[in-house]
Amino acid sequence: MSFFKNLLNLFRYPENLIDLTPDELEERIRNHEYRSEVALIDVRTTVEYKGGHIHGAMSFPLGSEEQIALKVEKDRPVILICKTGHRSQSAAAALFQLGFQNVSHLKGGMDAWRKKGKPTVY
Repeated sequence: MSFFKNLLNLFRYPENLIDLTPDELEERIRNHEYRSEVALIDVRTTVEYKGGHIHGAMSFPLGSEEQIALKVEKDRPVILICKTGHRSQSAAAALFQLGFQNVSHLKGGMDAWRKKGKPTVY
């Protein structure tokens, strides 16, 4: 029963999730002090990540949340990125269940980032 409850939670919008616009994320990235403490995590596929990502983002495709928990301290701020914002919501739900407290995501994902003309690296 708890398996299905956990599965359903992955499809709900996490109430503690903080939405960041492309402009807000870019401003935070430019703040070097903040940038050194935050974990910027791209949950898209490896192919999508290699097709262009935000400088400094680490690739952890959706479903790798337990690997994230092994490599990132749970009290560290985490910002999740995907293509449209939906996968990052699912990843956030999983991270909250794993004990992360400070999780944000790029609202609209890389589509919104690119539409605003923000820089990407390959």
